[in-house]
Amino acid sequence: MRGESRESQVPAFCEMLGIPYVGSGIMANAIGLDKPTTKMIIEYHGLKTAPFQVFTAPEEPIRRGLGYPLILKPSHEGSSIGINWDNVVNDEEAFRKKLEEMLLTYGQPILVERFIDGREFSVGLVGNYLGDEEPTVLPVLEVDFSGFPPELGRVLGQKAKSIFDDSSNYKCPAKIDDGLRRRVEAHAKASFKALNCLDWARLDYRLDADGGLYFLEANTLPGIDYDVERDELSFYPMMWVAAGKTYDDMVREVIQAALRRYGIFDTGKTKSQASEEKPSYIT
Repeated sequence: MRGESRESQVPAFCEMLGIPYVGSGIMANAIGLDKPTTKMIIEYHGLKTAPFQVFTAPEEPIRRGLGYPLILKPSHEGSSIGINWDNVVNDEEAFRKKLEEMLLTYGQPILVERFIDGREFSVGLVGNYLGDEEPTVLPVLEVDFSGFPPELGRVLGQKAKSIFDDSSNYKCPAKIDDGLRRRVEAHAKASFKALNCLDWARLDYRLDADGGLYFLEANTLPGIDYDVERDELSFYPMMWVAAGKTYDDMVREVIQAALRRYGIFDTGKTKSQASEEKPSYIT
């Protein structure tokens, strides 16, 4: 409902009551909604992310070597809330003004990171690290900034998602060579494991002009809107469609990943076989 760990509240209730659920656990959901903590864990595991600093007051000094341009983000928000092109700053005066504004508006620490001006990718996964099993990486999606109005710049921010959103701005599968695709997939799988994601997730990346690949953030609860008539399409189901699957396939396979993880029953069995074997708490 509210709070910096709100995406962990339903999993917490489920665990307290002994109810199986789909998706990541309490800790992973809390970390996924906290951008700085996510980046700290990614860095600890030797995975590349943009240099960053967390600010709680407008007068705090900038860490040496951080360097401009910088982008400012609320630490505990999703759906690009509070992020637009004017969050990218190129000098001290603009930085201090934006930082003070965001601290007052959001009442939470502000993540400040080096702005990676380049191509943006999103990577969806399904499955788990379970015995010999590994998560499956879905077709990589790329954000095409060329279709956005100039005032939106090269940031997939709140205005881009809420006002100017159009499926034509997203290319899936992304037009990338096999080498880059393998790099993106390897980073995504390693990040999925490092963050202890379960069943499904979506991770976002930037590629700089020198070919450096940088982790942006993890979405442990990716959006699943898919209304073709109204052109309201979340990235995660778009990836499934690009893989030649349906929305129903997506739902089925994500749930099956959770069933295998819990060991509730063999999803390859018939409904009657499964119903005879399922635990008493499954109704």
